[in-house]
Amino acid sequence: MNRRDFFKAASLASGAVAFGGVPSFGSTIPEQTYNFQTKHVIWIMNGNGSRKKEWFESPNLSPNYARLVKEGFVYSESHNETVSNHGHSWTEAITGNRNQASRPLYPTPLHYIRKEYGDQASNYWFVNGVSYYRQWRYDHKYFTLHKDYGEATRPASLTATHIYWPDMKRTPAQVVEQEFPDMGLTPAEKKKMEEFIDATYKARLWEFNLKNPVIPRDPFVGDALGLAVIPHVLKEFKPKMIIYQQVGHDTGHGNGGYLRQQTGYFEYEKVCKTTDEQVGRIIDFVKNDPYFSKNTAIIVRPEFGRDDEVNMYGEVNHSDGYYQCCRSAEIWWGPDFKAGRHTGLTNRMDFVPSITKLFNVETPYAFGNVHPEMFKDSLGKFPAYRPWTQV
Repeated sequence: MNRRDFFKAASLASGAVAFGGVPSFGSTIPEQTYNFQTKHVIWIMNGNGSRKKEWFESPNLSPNYARLVKEGFVYSESHNETVSNHGHSWTEAITGNRNQASRPLYPTPLHYIRKEYGDQASNYWFVNGVSYYRQWRYDHKYFTLHKDYGEATRPASLTATHIYWPDMKRTPAQVVEQEFPDMGLTPAEKKKMEEFIDATYKARLWEFNLKNPVIPRDPFVGDALGLAVIPHVLKEFKPKMIIYQQVGHDTGHGNGGYLRQQTGYFEYEKVCKTTDEQVGRIIDFVKNDPYFSKNTAIIVRPEFGRDDEVNMYGEVNHSDGYYQCCRSAEIWWGPDFKAGRHTGLTNRMDFVPSITKLFNVETPYAFGNVHPEMFKDSLGKFPAYRPWTQV
């Protein structure tokens, strides 16, 4: 499919999405529950624009993602059309609702699940590397503005560079006080958080020791720190869900239309290689742990992809109409998923309902529908998928 034909198809998809997606604003309690084995979920949002061409379709470049592809269930045609606006695409992906701009007006999986279970903040984590790419930090607007999902549903939010790079002169108590404000942590959780910070300092997470070294500047160091901390968060807090957002792939923009010695694509590919190696460490941790190996899912879905073509300046941007931009992929790996591949058209709006379903929680403000094909037959029958996007 060339760019002109794809742009036409995507325009038709957008029209169907705009008029065909009707959210149901009901209870979060499902009509039927399932005996899922999944107790912990890691959503790797390898984002700010990463093409499936590198992380899903290239086993040589990304051998660890290929492990997940081989053993998990893949949706290879997951549609998204808001590819040129980082903030809008991020909020759509993380809420499953397109009626917003660059701030999440509606709940995320972390909010839905925590409200239903009514448990503590440290059971839900949003991990990011740096604090200047729309991530949740201090201001409540980055959590949710929805009236039914307030302070009692907020997750813990960790910004890796604010804790581990470059200034590590604060005590663990000072770090917790300054980096985890107003997150609803109980005194016991704060104490446990202090112990966690101390332990990760001693582990020296910033000494990555990777075959594919981290580009030695932000946001790449922050991204790598965020990936490195995930097994530690999992082991210490055993959270129901961790959402990790990566931003370094956006280096594909290069030097804004000017040549330079290291092109945007060169650095973008380096980010892909480093990320894959770190994802491999997370996979190994989960597989080798006697507890987590039985009940942990690793799920991959970025906000969008990048252009099919590298331009004359060595840049790979994210523009409307390109296939690799608008058709991403999803990997679902864990105890409740079959091994297989679905090549029919799905939509990024389906992602939030599907990932939240693993905890038998509904998502009344998300537009999409649960993917049924990926679940093991032993779980029982799921409602048929109702496509939200028609092309």
